Amino acid sequence: MNKQLLSTAGLVLAIILFLSFNIVTNGNFKASRIDLTESQLYTLSDGSLNIIEALNAPLTLRFYYSDQVAQELPSLKAYAQRVQELLAEYQRASNGMIKLVIINPAPFSDNEQRAKQYGLQGVPIEGETDSLYFGLAGSNLLDGTESIAFFQPEKEDVLEYDLTKIIYKLSNSEKKSVAVISALAIDGEEYDPLKGEVASSDGPAPWAVMAELRQMFNVTVLPKDIRRIPSSIDVLMVVHPKDFVESTLYAIDQYVLRGGKLITYVDPYAEIDIPEKDPDNPMAAMVASRSSNMPELFKQWGIERVGTDVIADRKTAIKVDFGARTDNKPIDYVLWQAIPSDQLNKEQVITSQLKKVEVATAGRFKELDGATTVVTPLFSSSNEAMLVDKRVVQFRNDPLALLTKYQPGTLSYPIAVRVTGAAKSAFPNGIVDKKGKKMPGHVAESKQDIDVIAIADVDMLQGRFWVQLQDFYGQQIAYNTSDNINFLINAVDEMTGSDGLISVRSRAGYSRPFDRVLAIQREAENRYRTKERELQKELKEGEQRIARMQVERSGSGDEILNQEQQKEIAEVRSLVNKTQAQLRDVQGNLRKDIDTLDTQLKFFNIGLIPLVVILIAVISGWLRVRKRTQGRNQQ
Repeated sequence: MNKQLLSTAGLVLAIILFLSFNIVTNGNFKASRIDLTESQLYTLSDGSLNIIEALNAPLTLRFYYSDQVAQELPSLKAYAQRVQELLAEYQRASNGMIKLVIINPAPFSDNEQRAKQYGLQGVPIEGETDSLYFGLAGSNLLDGTESIAFFQPEKEDVLEYDLTKIIYKLSNSEKKSVAVISALAIDGEEYDPLKGEVASSDGPAPWAVMAELRQMFNVTVLPKDIRRIPSSIDVLMVVHPKDFVESTLYAIDQYVLRGGKLITYVDPYAEIDIPEKDPDNPMAAMVASRSSNMPELFKQWGIERVGTDVIADRKTAIKVDFGARTDNKPIDYVLWQAIPSDQLNKEQVITSQLKKVEVATAGRFKELDGATTVVTPLFSSSNEAMLVDKRVVQFRNDPLALLTKYQPGTLSYPIAVRVTGAAKSAFPNGIVDKKGKKMPGHVAESKQDIDVIAIADVDMLQGRFWVQLQDFYGQQIAYNTSDNINFLINAVDEMTGSDGLISVRSRAGYSRPFDRVLAIQREAENRYRTKERELQKELKEGEQRIARMQVERSGSGDEILNQEQQKEIAEVRSLVNKTQAQLRDVQGNLRKDIDTLDTQLKFFNIGLIPLVVILIAVISGWLRVRKRTQGRNQQ
């Protein structure tokens, strides 16, 4: 009886302990979790924590979420929980400086009206009469507001950055100033103050990079014939300085020597610089220069943008479909490269955590002998790159020929560099103004170490190389495809001493490509393209032989082809059939290699661990039985 009572009491006590444990853990460790991802993607980064710790005034974050409307959307509900848990982590880390308010904006309520005033977007859901709200509005004591109109599940990889950016912008009311000078219409059609409007309604739109810069900084566009850069500018950005007049170059020179920070994009062949077509002279656009450089200034800073060559690199080439020119198949376009993380300088804050930048027909820099500055590469080509004369691209660009004739080199070429140190003016005697008077306040040498970042590619600022825009119920949503914009904003942040967001921004877009699969594809595709080009050459030669024989044909007029010509055609057709069979073999081997590797990866990722567990269980069971049998035998 006592044993039964003791067993019952023990069971009741176990149940009480179990329930107590769940209540305590649910109340105190609700959002706790172990982050086993390689880069700790689900844990607040040091950059976020530093920004939160630096808060000197309280902020309020209002999370608007229509819980009832989202009941039939399980994936969205899971993401909403992820967002809410992350917001709770921000609140806990702030020591009371961040107040989190969870709001369910019921239809036709004051909460719904306020959500609309904050710019949040209600999305219609099929089968539901009410719209779904899933956004965030933040505010500070100075009536400053920032918002996320709708949390896109597809942008989960940048969730922490978006949230930390809101906190950063609310806690830093004074934005840094960035001035842009460019020979291109980087900010869209120029504004005509006399007419009070842009020159034309169908003019070029602003580049996507300008919208991104304006989110973080006060951006000013300066005329390309400016004579003096205001000292209030924190960072000057010079894009494609083609045909800049002397006074503009002098203004840039003096700005840098006075301690101004400069980021400049130059290019041996800027594809985005499309010349205007002249109906009376069609060749004019083809021969027009698309090059930009500042050789006089670069020389004084200890660097040179070398020659007229562009970099070709098969190892990092981007696949591009040129339509009929490549048989409607994407091929490795060796002039466009996706620079991976191992070719980015890991010792520089700007590039240390970036994953990939993309460039197109890029140039290269070299350090000059006897330079008084320190030149630090930020990212470079691979050590298999080769150089191609830009005239090949300008006059007879043949992607297949570039790929087939590609010869791997042994050198790595710096594409972006940072220059620091002492420097002298490229205009030792200054310049004179339009009236013939010397410009006042000339600086002959730097008052402090200069800080210049130079990139030998303008095209990397094009939206196609870093962003995809999608329409979301009338709103343009940007999805970054590379770190080109992060590189630029990191550079501005680091140069101005506002580097809190760099580590957070650099975590976005984490991916791990199957390098071995890509290597197998490149190797097999290289063989395929070589065979394809050989086939095209042989077909062309065969067609020319047939054409010559038809001109020289003999026999009666009724006989279109004589025996010799028929034999030649048969030989050519036989050659075509053999080559096509070889092509099919190469393609089959390519598929076979990839399928084999895919099977191996699936086995290791899916089947190996269960097999190991089963094997351990079998061995453990066998050892247990053996030990038990030995014990019985000993008894």
